[in-house]
Amino acid sequence: MDTKLWPLNPIVILSIAPLLPSQIYLNRGFTVWYHLITIIYLLTKKEPLRRFLIMQGTSISLGWYAAIINDFYLHGRFAHMLYMNMPTSMKIAMVDETGHVFYTYNSIIFMLLAHILDTCLHPGIVFLLYKSHCKEGGNFQDVFSWNIIIATFTVSRLWSVVHTHHNHGEIGAWYFGYDVYHLHDLDCWMPAYLMEGLFYAGAITYKMIHLYKNDDLKM
Repeated sequence: MDTKLWPLNPIVILSIAPLLPSQIYLNRGFTVWYHLITIIYLLTKKEPLRRFLIMQGTSISLGWYAAIINDFYLHGRFAHMLYMNMPTSMKIAMVDETGHVFYTYNSIIFMLLAHILDTCLHPGIVFLLYKSHCKEGGNFQDVFSWNIIIATFTVSRLWSVVHTHHNHGEIGAWYFGYDVYHLHDLDCWMPAYLMEGLFYAGAITYKMIHLYKNDDLKM
């Protein structure tokens, strides 16, 4: 590939971004933002973005599966959130007009496909990026820099601020609503945010312990 065209200079991405239609990023799940950032990384090959995506993807995966487990524990709905938020071409094969999941031979096949895609696009991306990180000489500790911790948490909260203001006309650091995801209940948001909080608390604790042991105050 012509190196003059790839990797792209980030300035090119920044110049194109304002021209993109808002439906690409407004009322779109945080995973969609994650995938958009992944595309930016693939186009620019900026190493810090890879570490950003490893940490952000881990946080997203933990929050997403916490919400799914909560929905099953409280309401007995196994992965209904996943099926209800698949592309329309797949959703209609698993979810009826009233928004409830149904089970047939055909729908079960689509459910299995949904789980495969979910695994590939959530922890799968994190795994591939981490393998690439290690292959190029990186390690586990590299991911846990203060810059990456702060940047990923900031983008997470930015997503909430944008969608809270867009849908409710308010400023809120933690979005709650039905506008972004197709849901039966709002109680799935809290375990996702709690898991995210625990993850960042763990990341900060790990970083502090590592700094204490190595007497290293580098960013």
